Amino acid sequence: MAGAVGAATGAYRALDTAALRLLRANNMPVIVATCGRHLVDRRIIAYPEFVTLVADDLSELRDEGIALPRTAQEYIADWIRDGILIRRATAARDESIELSPTAADAIAFLDAIDRPVATVTSSRLANVSDLLALLARDTDPDPSTRIAALQAERDRLDAEIARVESEGSVPADDAAASERLAEILRLAEAVPRDFAKVADSFERLNQGLREQIINHEGQRGEVLDEIFAGVDLIESSDAGRTFDAFYRLLLDPELVERFDASVDAVLDRDFAADLPLAGIAFLRQYLTTLQSESAQVRGTLTDLSRSLRRFVETQEYREQQRLATAINTCEQALMGLLHSLPTTHKIGVGLDLTSMRFSSIGSWALHNPADVRTAETVDEHDTQPLNLENLRELVRLTEIDFGELHGNVAAVVDERATATVGQVLERFPASQGLASIVGLLVLAVEYAIRVPGSEVWTWQSRSGRSKNVSGPRYLFSTVPADWTKR
Repeated sequence: MAGAVGAATGAYRALDTAALRLLRANNMPVIVATCGRHLVDRRIIAYPEFVTLVADDLSELRDEGIALPRTAQEYIADWIRDGILIRRATAARDESIELSPTAADAIAFLDAIDRPVATVTSSRLANVSDLLALLARDTDPDPSTRIAALQAERDRLDAEIARVESEGSVPADDAAASERLAEILRLAEAVPRDFAKVADSFERLNQGLREQIINHEGQRGEVLDEIFAGVDLIESSDAGRTFDAFYRLLLDPELVERFDASVDAVLDRDFAADLPLAGIAFLRQYLTTLQSESAQVRGTLTDLSRSLRRFVETQEYREQQRLATAINTCEQALMGLLHSLPTTHKIGVGLDLTSMRFSSIGSWALHNPADVRTAETVDEHDTQPLNLENLRELVRLTEIDFGELHGNVAAVVDERATATVGQVLERFPASQGLASIVGLLVLAVEYAIRVPGSEVWTWQSRSGRSKNVSGPRYLFSTVPADWTKR
């Protein structure tokens, strides 16, 4: 369908999406302040935890004078009914909450309005140009043309190497580098939202397969054949093949190593100094987040395959077939009555009105012990001795070594009677880089005295570059007795 009619039809369909229901909601700011705040970064949260978080948010908003007369559970129930939130059962018989894909798009749209890109960026044009050139090269069926493109790329790289060897490296200026970093963050933030769309496409395929099974008139063996074919259909769909390629790339150790090295190098540059802590944490945890999200999608695909087989093996589809047949019979009977009975005809049956909400018994999910039964033999391995030094190094990568800092401060105070943070760093350089500086400041705020003036603190970055910052002076005169001296 083309032209104005097609555009209008698409717009009408959009009116019935969760995204438009969210944008048109009277309490839209409340939805964004709660669902958008908690479910964009984590995506999936246990239902009881989410109720608690929303209740806290509502209390905070009420303190600011916003009228919110209902409970958190009531608001969440409305958002689930509108398709803004999706409530799922987990393997542990618990429930989780996540944003629907279209609702996530709506929140991203509102965020883009709140934080617009001020100008047309050169990095965005460069990305488009590079991607187009790469696509043209990789899809060229002519080997000679493709070889020529690769040779041209090689010549360009050789010329760049020769120029750097003769003239030295001229890095991009901070303004251009900051622009490119902001564009990278915008691209990276869009990837985790795609996982919800992939899982949703798998579930829609699964629903279609179930409908085909219910309408199938053949024998159980034929239905099982359809199940196996259906599982293959899900995995071979556009969404399945695209996700599989992404998942394989994500598990590539070379990619992971190259990405981590690039993040360390970029965050060590001067232009990244103004990047918010949330942006730094986002980049450092990016691959871990993607691996966790992709593992959940793989788990969803596995669960769908198991549930389809169980749907047939337990004869549940037979019950669904009988129910569908009964509903169709009733609908045909009612359609026949429409032409013979007026709408005002009394049928002699009275119905009491009720405010109770009805739900089908067929929607109840009984516990199946097979869901948590281990399908494969558990491999047993010999217990290896614990290496405390290796364990300590692993801890130091993610946590501040306060034990070491306690000893450093105690040693300097013992030598000099008093010590500032800068004097501690002069005697014991920051072994954990900036983390050591932060740890010393935490100790200073609690155990030291603030004195007039400032001092310069110096440390070495991971790349070996010297960094320094000016900070307030804190004076340690006494330390707790349990701080072991180095």
